[in-house]
Amino acid sequence: MSLLRPNGLARTSVRFRPASFAGSFVALLFAAMLVTMCGVFMESGLRAHAAPERYADTPVLVSGPDKVSKRLGHGEGTYTESAPLPERSRIDAGLAGRIAAVPGVRTVIPDLTFPAQTDRAVLDAHGWSSAPLAGTRGGTVPGAGQAVLTTAAAGATKVGDTLRVATPGGEVALRVSGVVPGHGAHLYVADAEAQRLAGHPGTVTAIGVLPTAGADTGKVAADVRTALAGTGAKVSTGDARGVAEHAQFGDTKEMLTSIGGTLGGIVLAVAIFVVAGATALSVSQRRRDIALLRAVGATPWQIRRMIATETGLVSLVAGILGALPGALLARWWFDAMDDRGLIAHGVTLSVGPIPMLVAVGAGTLTALGAGLLAARRSAKIRPTEALGDAATEKAFVGWFRLVLGLGALGGAIAVTRIALNATGDDAVGAAGGVIMLFMVAIGLLGPSLAHLLVSLLGWVGSLFGTTGQLAFDNARANSRRLASAITPIALSVAFAATLSFMFAAEDHYASVQSKDAVTADRVLAGPGFTAQTATDVAGTPGVASVTSVLNTSVVIVRSGGLEKQSAQGIGGTAQDLASTLDLDVREGGTDALRPGAPQPAGGAVALDRMIASALHGKVGGQVSMWLGDGTEIRPTVVALYDRGLGTAAVTLPRAAVAGHVQSAMDTRLLVKFAAGADTRATDAALTTLTGRHPGTSVADRAGYATQVDKDRETNKWLNYVMLVILAGFATIAAINTMAVTTAARTRELGLMRMIGSTNGQVRAVIRREAIMVGVIGLGLGLSVALATLVPVNKGSYGTTVPYVPLPLCLAISAAALLLAPLTVAPVARRLLRLAPIDAVGAKE
Repeated sequence: MSLLRPNGLARTSVRFRPASFAGSFVALLFAAMLVTMCGVFMESGLRAHAAPERYADTPVLVSGPDKVSKRLGHGEGTYTESAPLPERSRIDAGLAGRIAAVPGVRTVIPDLTFPAQTDRAVLDAHGWSSAPLAGTRGGTVPGAGQAVLTTAAAGATKVGDTLRVATPGGEVALRVSGVVPGHGAHLYVADAEAQRLAGHPGTVTAIGVLPTAGADTGKVAADVRTALAGTGAKVSTGDARGVAEHAQFGDTKEMLTSIGGTLGGIVLAVAIFVVAGATALSVSQRRRDIALLRAVGATPWQIRRMIATETGLVSLVAGILGALPGALLARWWFDAMDDRGLIAHGVTLSVGPIPMLVAVGAGTLTALGAGLLAARRSAKIRPTEALGDAATEKAFVGWFRLVLGLGALGGAIAVTRIALNATGDDAVGAAGGVIMLFMVAIGLLGPSLAHLLVSLLGWVGSLFGTTGQLAFDNARANSRRLASAITPIALSVAFAATLSFMFAAEDHYASVQSKDAVTADRVLAGPGFTAQTATDVAGTPGVASVTSVLNTSVVIVRSGGLEKQSAQGIGGTAQDLASTLDLDVREGGTDALRPGAPQPAGGAVALDRMIASALHGKVGGQVSMWLGDGTEIRPTVVALYDRGLGTAAVTLPRAAVAGHVQSAMDTRLLVKFAAGADTRATDAALTTLTGRHPGTSVADRAGYATQVDKDRETNKWLNYVMLVILAGFATIAAINTMAVTTAARTRELGLMRMIGSTNGQVRAVIRREAIMVGVIGLGLGLSVALATLVPVNKGSYGTTVPYVPLPLCLAISAAALLLAPLTVAPVARRLLRLAPIDAVGAKE
């Protein structure tokens, strides 16, 4: 017989007794919604593309590589890992001649793009010869000291006006010689001047290739690719040109894939717990019906088939109804990230049928498995014992489930001990296994744990008189029902506490380290300062020294893959870096990072101690990494420090990174005042000096710390959205489960009232049971969270004491303790409206 064969009894049961399946339906609906959302992000990351804009009229585009790859592992276990480059790479300008010699190529247009700051905005600047790439037509070739603006860039600027422009190559005064139409806001200068101002002589951003009339674009691209073999240049056509155009594309693709994969995996694991619990509860609540069917001759196979059909029908409907809201939720989150600048320009959300089918299929399989396992005991019992067995509830689980549960618990304890003895990434990596193993153990051992914990808390019941004792006795006798409510609360608390404490710890340590690291008297922050600006600030009366900070990123091998890490290039005039930026050096020294200081073999680098542990780096040894544009280096470690989270994980001399970033302009200038300096006069001079840089601020340490905290708001927002999704899902499951279990007690509550209990006494019993559920769920959840956070904090911050903000902990505890009473109160109130005789005679 087949599970797919029509089953009239199952359809009738679902149709006429929908309340029995309400809990499963709600759990499956939300599970399908969240799995669909994560699937949409995963698909969007894998299929991400960006239509070209500046290069839209260039059929073939040659650019630098957009990712770095490396073979890892040994022997048969070797594999290749890739990571997007943090900075836009460039290519040798001399490749234009090689491309021009390819048959079918009509025109070769080198493009050099670099930022240019005017007193009003930051523009994309280019050499004049690349103007046709952006659809710019007409105009006069700018000469030396001249600039041509597109209409969007000009604004109120007129021909003949003089602009003071800051570029990576320095500051320059340019006279506007023309304003021309074109796509976007662009500034054009003479080609020779563009090479000087871009700060990267001999290189270009990309090379546009225009085929001859009638030439096949694909063949021309293939021939160009052959001609450039071995140079590292990338040849693109179609939407791939947009990828080369938008430098943030790789980060966006990685972020979407990470959210879809990582969050999706956690959501799916949580969904399995929630759906399995809700489905098992639904089957358990109908054990009288199942027992009656066995008593009248139904075979075990018929019982299993009926339950499989019921769960299949419910899961299919719930999955279909949950898919569309999941796609809409993905759309909302994607748009919110786009508004906050986290999505590369031109990247769109891909909503296809695959995530929805996966969500429906995963929910159906989970529900079927849970239903069949829950029906296993009821289906196997002998008909003569069926009704009597249905009237009782076993306090403990079967031997098979007990073995699995104890195995999961033992595994969780073992992994926790391993994590405590590990360091760095190994400790952090074990944390995910800790929380999942503990949750599996709680899910499998739930009834037994509930019975034991209620027994241990039994003395508390006697303190509340008769109703307290009755609540305790009732809870101990119905531990399976109690466990079905405790598990989702423990799940909610575990995930809410783990994620919120983890995010709070990251924010706390980053804020503290950032404040402690800045020892300068003033911090100048803005979109970018030229090297000349740092020199001018150093020459300001009252200024003793200046440290310039050029922010970038590097790629390292970490945890078996390639990972991007924050980096900073240090320059300026300060002889003692700690006078402006105290990294809290623990080993070695930072003298080699000073401008002009002698360099060890391969250059000098200082590392945060956690990153050094991942790279197995020691003072005096060399480590391997890739700079922002993909250039591999092996610098010598000169120092290990402890404030990488608040500053940067990797610190290099400015000269080592300036030639490998898209814009060699400093983002911060740390200023140390001279002894006895007139603070007001120096501040006024600094404000005047930086006034020509748009978006620049001058702040003291406290003001700068506040600004840094605000800059982290975007990352905090993204983290807490994930927290709300996970904890919210588990909380909804807890509310759903408790409402369903309370509603199933119609007969029991009616019987209590028939033997003399008042409505107030019944409500008191239910309320005390709910409080007991909340206390046990809170205790289990916090225990799992702390066991998970200890290795995380050890690996990330070097301490085994988790950072637990008291207000946040109290809020989670209050929510967990109030969740059960507030959920069951309205359900109980509704049940008590029934007359006792009607309640006792109600359907199960």
